[in-house]
Amino acid sequence: MKLKLNNITSWLSPKVHLLFPDRQLYFRTNGEVRFVTISQNKQILSSVILIGIICWFSITTYSHIYINDIINDKNIELSAVNSNYEILEKQYNQLKDDIQSSSQALEQRQNYLEQILDVTKVTIGNIKNIITDDKNSTDNNLSDASDKRTKNLIRNEKLEKVYSNLKSNEIKQSENIKLIIEDVDSKLAFVKSTLTGAGLIEEELLELAINLPSKTQGGPLIGFTNRLNDTILDNSEFNELYNKRSLLNDLELAITYLPTTTPPENYYLSSKFGARRDPFTKRWADHKGIDMAGWHKTPIMSGGSGVVVKAEKNGSFGLYVEIDHGNGFISKYGHLSKIKVQKGDKVSDNQIIGLMGSTGRSVSTHLHYEIWFNDKPIDPLKLIKAAKNVQKIKQQKYDS
Repeated sequence: MKLKLNNITSWLSPKVHLLFPDRQLYFRTNGEVRFVTISQNKQILSSVILIGIICWFSITTYSHIYINDIINDKNIELSAVNSNYEILEKQYNQLKDDIQSSSQALEQRQNYLEQILDVTKVTIGNIKNIITDDKNSTDNNLSDASDKRTKNLIRNEKLEKVYSNLKSNEIKQSENIKLIIEDVDSKLAFVKSTLTGAGLIEEELLELAINLPSKTQGGPLIGFTNRLNDTILDNSEFNELYNKRSLLNDLELAITYLPTTTPPENYYLSSKFGARRDPFTKRWADHKGIDMAGWHKTPIMSGGSGVVVKAEKNGSFGLYVEIDHGNGFISKYGHLSKIKVQKGDKVSDNQIIGLMGSTGRSVSTHLHYEIWFNDKPIDPLKLIKAAKNVQKIKQQKYDS
């Protein structure tokens, strides 16, 4: 080891002497010459110090650049984290808004369903509890989380669970809606068939039924229209149900105005509605009502509730009563032997308004009975035959 060190020293010593010979610096001041001798050792020491300074500067510069790179990388990473946080925050807020909107729509739809039919209830209260419980659970977990990203991940995960529960309840509600649509379709078919049998046109009946006050007492004619917002009507199945149920409600309401009671309890049909031979002229003529023959002074009842608009002697009709039932329906009673009501009286269904006779242009004791709808005569016999079904609709006893 010593030999190697001696060899290195022997090799290095002449090179050092060559690089760092003793040097003299000369200074001339006021004609005097002075010189300073810089020894080899001083030159070596100065060189070492200079090299050290250069190395320190180089290392410091490199470190500064390296640290700046690290800081830039961290800033980029932090920016990405903040960006992800903002995305998660937006997702959270959007999901929260969706849940709020969906739960409100679900609750409104359920309130509507519970009004129109006794269905298996989708428990809205449970939905609210789920949302509340999950929110509380989320808040508790947030207090244990140490950073924003973790907090948002926990919060969004919990909210997604709430959203999943909400959608599950929407599926259950959708199944109920389908069942109710089947029930409404069945009732609509029954109502339309009854109207066809009674000789009535659905469109004309509905046109006059708009804005009619309900005549039912506690029945299912639900005044829920115009109170549903666009959000819940976005659901196609519910929208279908709502439209069909609204149509059924309008038809059921319109039907309550039909005069379907048979005026004389006992009678035989002596002349039908439509073309017939006039009993006096023997020529074909349009008969705008039916003739119901029976015993003299047989009680004649109102075909339905309404207001007496005429109670008088009326030419060929003899003693005559006319009743306005509302929604375009008017009933007329001719050839009475006696009138038991006055103009302006409100009459109820089955109320006696007169007695059968043969006054006016008549050949025998009978009641000439007419029903007009929308200023046109319709066959009273068809309405009388439809009376049983009309009563089922009025009483909401479709299955009886």
